Amino acid sequence: MKTLLTIIFFLLFTQCYVQTKHQKLIVAEYRVDNPKVGNYTYLVSYNFNDGVFTSKDTIFSAETNRKGVAGSYVRYDLGKNFIYKNRYVISGIGNVIDIKKKALVIEESDDFVVATGDSLFFHRNNIFSGTGFLILNLITGKYNFIDNKDWDRDKEKRTSPDKKHYLSIDQAKIPYKVCLHNSYGKKKTIVDDAGHGPNIMYSSQFPTIETHWLDNNTFLYAVHEIKINAAQKDFSKVTLHLFDINKNSNKVFFVLDSVSNGRVNGRFFKDDIGQTIYRTSGWSHYIVDTVKGVLVDYPFYELGFNFSTANKSEKDGTVINYNKSEIGKLWCSNGVVSDGMIAVEYGDIGSNLAYPRGIKVWSNLTKSWSTINIPWLSNVIGWVDKE
Repeated sequence: MKTLLTIIFFLLFTQCYVQTKHQKLIVAEYRVDNPKVGNYTYLVSYNFNDGVFTSKDTIFSAETNRKGVAGSYVRYDLGKNFIYKNRYVISGIGNVIDIKKKALVIEESDDFVVATGDSLFFHRNNIFSGTGFLILNLITGKYNFIDNKDWDRDKEKRTSPDKKHYLSIDQAKIPYKVCLHNSYGKKKTIVDDAGHGPNIMYSSQFPTIETHWLDNNTFLYAVHEIKINAAQKDFSKVTLHLFDINKNSNKVFFVLDSVSNGRVNGRFFKDDIGQTIYRTSGWSHYIVDTVKGVLVDYPFYELGFNFSTANKSEKDGTVINYNKSEIGKLWCSNGVVSDGMIAVEYGDIGSNLAYPRGIKVWSNLTKSWSTINIPWLSNVIGWVDKE
């Protein structure tokens, strides 16, 4: 009898203290007008408890173009949106919305640069209101220009981790050159023959040299060579070089013998779990393995929280994995993840995903997909854990 009472007490105690998991999916939706002109948006939250959709709240609404205001006002369909500090939505055109206060912090159309603590940095290029870098203080709400002439967006992209050096590409003539600058402004050419960049086909994008710092002293850069063989005229040879600025050494890191010519420059970037990825101009993806000095095939993009999506879609959709196991194959895009949750914009097979039908959400707690049809979806933005 005593044992039975102990078990009952334990079960009651556990039930009382198991907390429901609350998560909010932040989504931007257009108001449906007749005709559809997309001139008004709602920022909303779809609320989930233990992976089950329970309710919907409106956070903020605004016109996309306001009378008397040049250019865009509040929009989520241009550029990349993201959520900062589980509270602030930063849109692709530089709007900042406070989810907690349900209020617009700034309405400027500036380019987001970086976030540090309670400060957000933007860049403006406007002949009417000034050109330069600005800082938004999230505590005070003040938004002002920075008196710092050393900031340069292109320099930031090519700066070493310790900020003591940065690279620039001399494209005055072919072959391009790679130049090294120190923190005092001294410049020297360290690579005289960096090629001409990728052989971009049918695009207005200008070829450049892809670079990536591995640490404070070494960086990678890519040299492209057009295949001479007529049978491979649409392919290039790409050689990744490893340059050490301390040793002034330049050696081959890896060679990709046949890379299909694409419409854009290749690039190095970090995925959402911190791996260094090289995407070729032909849109093939590789992990840069700095330990073994090789490139490794990267068929699935890591979104974080153990979710991943295939880099190349199949005829009936894109494979979505959780913990390396397939949980679905959907005609979808723009996956956003949280702990045990993924949401994607979806359409019918073969449909134009620029006009998705709505969102599909998968939960590790329910082990199933739920569908939310939205008359006119602007963008799925991300997840917020409810406090």
